[in-house]
Amino acid sequence: MSQNETGISEVTVEVPMNIALVKYWGKRDEKLILPLNDSISLTVDKLTAETTIRMVEGVGKHTVKINGEEVELSSNKRYQTVFDESLRLQRKRKEYSNGNENRLVHFEVISKTNFPVAAGLASSAAGFAAIALAIQQLLNLNDTQANRLARIGSGSACRSMSGGLVHWKKGEKDDGSDCVAVKTADDNWTDLYCVILVFNDGRKKVGSSEGMRRTRETSTLLKHRIEKVVPERIDSIKKAYSTRNFEDLARVIMADSNQFHAVCLDSVPPIRYLNESSWQLIETVEKFNQPEIRAAYTFDAGPNACVIVQKKDVSKFITAVIRDIQINTDDLKALPEEFTKSIEDRKDERTENKFACSQLVVSSMGNGPKICTHPRT
Repeated sequence: MSQNETGISEVTVEVPMNIALVKYWGKRDEKLILPLNDSISLTVDKLTAETTIRMVEGVGKHTVKINGEEVELSSNKRYQTVFDESLRLQRKRKEYSNGNENRLVHFEVISKTNFPVAAGLASSAAGFAAIALAIQQLLNLNDTQANRLARIGSGSACRSMSGGLVHWKKGEKDDGSDCVAVKTADDNWTDLYCVILVFNDGRKKVGSSEGMRRTRETSTLLKHRIEKVVPERIDSIKKAYSTRNFEDLARVIMADSNQFHAVCLDSVPPIRYLNESSWQLIETVEKFNQPEIRAAYTFDAGPNACVIVQKKDVSKFITAVIRDIQINTDDLKALPEEFTKSIEDRKDERTENKFACSQLVVSSMGNGPKICTHPRT
């Protein structure tokens, strides 16, 4: 790709966040972000990071702006790590050098998300996956190289680089060359939806990196989870997904979420990501699942819930939720008509002491990232 007279190349992409059905927690290499265990995930189509990257020729500083706010790169080393690796690949390929592989360039990143950042909703995964995908387009990188860029920015970001059920393999090699996220099947289970309930959109008290480090160093349960539990659950998720067995899928999803938070509590000092509203949601799901399992809750490193249901049960589940938890009326009105027309708001069945949800989102699952504008110079 040639540069124009201003020496600027630009591309815009949109990448969904992903929710892990079997969680990753703990790193065997912090610099390369190599996980202690495999994980498996689905994307949440409506919660996205839309990112424009400009690659500018000449001396200058990298800049990152998220939701209108400048990121201080001196205290956010992960961005610099991704940019450095990108430029290393650029120099190696010599496609932009025109005979001078030391040509200077810098990146300008402008990103916006439609969901809270740093609140346990995998915002960094969507953000770094978007950066990696955009740089892949600018530098003509292959999928393995782009996967690595996403991973060294934020581990689980590599799971947002493709749609469908994605398996992030921890790998065994020290250089991380076999630590990749791969789509497990060509067909996507389009009937799966998730109901996102945001109970706290503030920054977590214990960030994921610190939490992982603490758990790895102090939890006695983590080793058993890594060696015995996770491999079986990965296989179970794949089988349930391929056979469209929702009950089996749901059981594994909820069990893994519970165990993930158990190892967090098994850390010293214990890490408590769930709040009282989270526990109320769990109780609501348990009631909804009698006599048959129709919903599966899962929580990442935060109090906000993702509840996976089949499309036919979306309205029924929201009806169950509004009996126990306050939902913003505007969020309910914003839902597609196919869901709102059958929601029943039975005020006489509401609990007296209501818990509150600050944001409700209903989304399909499993779609991949989009390239909104192709590289232009």
